[in-house]
Amino acid sequence: MPTATTFLDNPLLKVSRPVAACSRCRTAKIKCDGKLPACSACDKVGKASTCSGASDEFAKGKERSYVASLEGYCEKLEKKISQLRDRQSSLSVEGNGVAREMSITSTSSAGPLSTAHRREVSDIDDLVGDFGFLSVNATSRDFHGITSKTTFANLLLSATPLLQYYFDNVFVQLPFFVETSFWTSVDAVYQSDGRFAKPFDHWMLRMVLAIASAAVSYQSNDKSHQKALSLVSDALTYAEEVLRPGSITCIQAIILLAQYALVDPAHFRSWHLVGMAIRVAVDLGLHQDPPAEVYSNADRLEIRRRVFHCLYCLDRGMSTATQRTFSFSDASVDVAMPSPSTNGSSPAEQSHIFLRSTAPALHIVKIRQILSAGYQDMYYASREQSTQPLVQTWNLCYKTRQWFHECPKNAPNHFSLVYRLELLYTIIILVSPSHRYPVLCDYSKAILFDRCMDFISQIHQVLENPSVLPFLTFLDIQRVHQVGLRFVQVLSGDFDLLLSPIVPCPPPVPEGTPDPPMLGEEDRINCGPRATRCLAYVRDILQFCARKWDLQFLLDNFEQESAHLNTMLSDNYATNYGVFTQAPASRLPLAGTGYSTYH
Repeated sequence: MPTATTFLDNPLLKVSRPVAACSRCRTAKIKCDGKLPACSACDKVGKASTCSGASDEFAKGKERSYVASLEGYCEKLEKKISQLRDRQSSLSVEGNGVAREMSITSTSSAGPLSTAHRREVSDIDDLVGDFGFLSVNATSRDFHGITSKTTFANLLLSATPLLQYYFDNVFVQLPFFVETSFWTSVDAVYQSDGRFAKPFDHWMLRMVLAIASAAVSYQSNDKSHQKALSLVSDALTYAEEVLRPGSITCIQAIILLAQYALVDPAHFRSWHLVGMAIRVAVDLGLHQDPPAEVYSNADRLEIRRRVFHCLYCLDRGMSTATQRTFSFSDASVDVAMPSPSTNGSSPAEQSHIFLRSTAPALHIVKIRQILSAGYQDMYYASREQSTQPLVQTWNLCYKTRQWFHECPKNAPNHFSLVYRLELLYTIIILVSPSHRYPVLCDYSKAILFDRCMDFISQIHQVLENPSVLPFLTFLDIQRVHQVGLRFVQVLSGDFDLLLSPIVPCPPPVPEGTPDPPMLGEEDRINCGPRATRCLAYVRDILQFCARKWDLQFLLDNFEQESAHLNTMLSDNYATNYGVFTQAPASRLPLAGTGYSTYH
């Protein structure tokens, strides 16, 4: 990957000696000194007026003048653009603020479009349609976006903390581009008035800053949120150039927008954006590794794999949290895992101490593969009930526990919580009732009940101590809402069983089936107060969502679904403790750390 120094030392355009001799000197095979308006040889023999330097009689492609050469090249490019560009964009200004509406239409000028191409254009129309109504009237008063006059020194003073935040906390979980390529884009945007910057360079820098700004925002419309909206507004001016199907950079551009949607869900729909990126990726064949003899470039193969597996993680995470079908099946995928080494494929880059390792993120891909296998079998493989429902469940739960034991030891500190949450959530999905396993045994109900409380307790730590996990995404909130509803359903159906201190016996399974997740007697102590605390924790997290993104509907839905359970738990507490009040949070026992249950 070329470094920033390469671009500065070797600019794209260099003035050199004349491109070719004039027509007369070339025909006579004599040396032409290239002087303007006429060369010395033509001037001496009285042919100055016919010298190709002073007339339009150039041999095509043989212009001697550097300016004339550039003009000719620009003319060729303009003709090519007019032939290839079959889309138009429109930007409209509406309302009190600025609303950007973008549409891309197909107007074929070179013959009929193929069905696949029409589908791509239609998909991008739908995608860019989602950009509509992005209000930027919340633009920060003291932040005016990025301009070509912004110096590199100002960047280091104002934006570096945001960039560091992104790479330390966001990029390490989803490394779908090469870190050094980003800094090349930064250099292109800020050096030489952006002369060498491409539209994707501008898009990438602005979106990374926007994601970081939105991630650190505390509540809707605060200063950080306003800055994020301003940056996204700037980035959207390049959408016409970067959101064009047919390249990996297009997929990366959409993923950046999907990442932003996860930290600002009020303006964009991440699930639709990820689905759009996957369609482009499948059209490019990223879901299949190419034959070795066809794809010999190791760097490009690595980025293909990295982009695909990041999309895989997003699709599996969002589809399960929203209970939707996957965008593609596991059976259609044949892509090797990217190298877990440090960013960059060259030895120099691999040994660079400042580049983040992709190993922690790639380990998350593996748990999403386990989650995908279970989710697909439970809901979409068949409508017929399984004759041995626990065999598949216990096998996948065993793989999940093995995955947890193999977590990278050198991952950033917050990955310890990320991995625990992935483990708990996957087990919750695997033991939940489904089309294949509609009726749970008592042991499965107890496991589901206990793991739901563990999951909610673990993620609630973020509100109490943000250092354990730098930020929560909307995907995390959707999981909390989903797990909270599973908790309400299972406890409402078997209230007495699940609040009993007695541990249910695991049902018999065929010989050779792995042991089920462990459930000790300590996990059954004070289940009533733990359940009450769990409901309070879910409300806390959903209230955080309402404050941060002004999204109230998840909290309202949970309050409605859990209202009856609050009454049941209050009655139970009054019966056991002799008062008809909910115990203060400080008196309720903490949910178990879960370390013993992971084995």
